[in-house]
Amino acid sequence: MGAKRPLGQGRAKPGPNRVAMMFGIAAAVGIAATAALAADITPETIRLANDVVPAPFGYETIATKYVVAQPTALYVSPYIYPGKVNNTQLKPGQPVEILAKAKAYDWILVGRNGVGIGYIPLSRLSPAKP
Repeated sequence: MGAKRPLGQGRAKPGPNRVAMMFGIAAAVGIAATAALAADITPETIRLANDVVPAPFGYETIATKYVVAQPTALYVSPYIYPGKVNNTQLKPGQPVEILAKAKAYDWILVGRNGVGIGYIPLSRLSPAKP
């Protein structure tokens, strides 16, 4: 038989490398989860109508379904209000096809049949009820 160890000394403490590895794994999992929530969309995968300007910093995915909360126009750009698309007015309660969110802006790219037809400020939308 071996010598008895005092209570609490049965296991070695994790060394600094093991703690760093465990922290690194936890950080990687957190980063992957965040990336899954707002993944980048490559500009090549977004199709835009001829009069719609691409977002300057690209796009992010957005999973939330929205409806129009306030009367609003469709805009040709996510950062210039005056440029409207064909004087289109959207009415409250109207569902919209969300294609993406403009990166670095609170503007949503709205589509029709998968083609971006204009932008709406996020402040003029509300989440659709399931």
